[in-house]
Amino acid sequence: MKNLSNLLFWFGIVSIPISWLAWFYAPEIGREVMSGISDPNLRSVMEEAHRERWGTYVGNWPATLLILSYILEKKAA
Repeated sequence: MKNLSNLLFWFGIVSIPISWLAWFYAPEIGREVMSGISDPNLRSVMEEAHRERWGTYVGNWPATLLILSYILEKKAA
């Protein structure tokens, strides 16, 4: 159980910069969907909303992994 706790801890630490990169590159991920929007102002707003949603989704990973690591560490002790 200690190994799993350590693994989750390091996954949590590594996922912090990954969540930042996912937020930064989110418009690239949704580019196909956004290309169908002809209004440039609407496209800009939709890209920002997509970026925020994707960053929030991925941003929950570090906290979840670090909390699970803490719980497993306390359970093993």
